[in-house]
Amino acid sequence: MRMLSIVVAFVVAIWAVGTGWGALQATWAHPSPGGGLRMASYAVIFLAAFLYLGFWVYAADRGAGKVHRRIAIYERILKRRDQADA
Repeated sequence: MRMLSIVVAFVVAIWAVGTGWGALQATWAHPSPGGGLRMASYAVIFLAAFLYLGFWVYAADRGAGKVHRRIAIYERILKRRDQADA
């Protein structure tokens, strides 16, 4: 199930980049508040998917002992997850 969520997050990130780029071009050609809002929403969707993917890469590297620099927000999430499993 985790692998499916990772693939879905990757597809969503790629979709958000492509569609967001189109929104950026349209807003650049004809500036409007609605275009800026649409562009910002695609950026937020991309950022959320990117952070989700980054979390799972970090978790895998941490499990393998390859983390050299800890990322505080990911560590808090992992700590909470570990406490819920215990």
